[in-house]
Amino acid sequence: MSGRLFITVLVQTLILLAMIGMRQWTLATGIPVILETQPIDPRSLFSGDYVRLNYKVSDLKLEELAGDGIFKRHDTVFVVLAPDGEYWKAVSVHRSRPRPGDGQAVIKGSVEYTDDKLWDAAGYKMAEVTRLHVKYGIEDYFVQEGTGRELERPQQDEKVSIQVAVDRFGNAGIKAVLVNGRPKTIETLL
Repeated sequence: MSGRLFITVLVQTLILLAMIGMRQWTLATGIPVILETQPIDPRSLFSGDYVRLNYKVSDLKLEELAGDGIFKRHDTVFVVLAPDGEYWKAVSVHRSRPRPGDGQAVIKGSVEYTDDKLWDAAGYKMAEVTRLHVKYGIEDYFVQEGTGRELERPQQDEKVSIQVAVDRFGNAGIKAVLVNGRPKTIETLL
């Protein structure tokens, strides 16, 4: 009986260590990418302060991107990112992992939903646009107690962005929260 319990505890410990090791490997070896964000909600009743992040590269208009054209909810997608000024932007979206060009990174995500209409505020009408909303697994970031509101509601002259590490398999991990391009919070190894 105690042998089974030992094996169960050992397997659970090894799984937990593997999960931590995979995340640390992504942070240590991934390509650093800076993404434009819009924080949504800073508090979880059970976990403390956190920032829920919505990235500009999460809403993809397929007409503006190269790559594949038909996706459905829960599909795995690979988005090619390239630097464009201060931030990285999506340049194409694919069903299978493409080979990135020089200076590009490929991030893996999951289609949360698709939409074929979008409100055109300038024209006051619905526009026909195929749009994907993609989650990359980096939408929630827990911060030190009492600092979530600071990041959710930055001062008028402050701009919050996120530095993400993207490994060669497309997995992403948040490396740092940046305010006006300077690290506010840095994720450390272990």
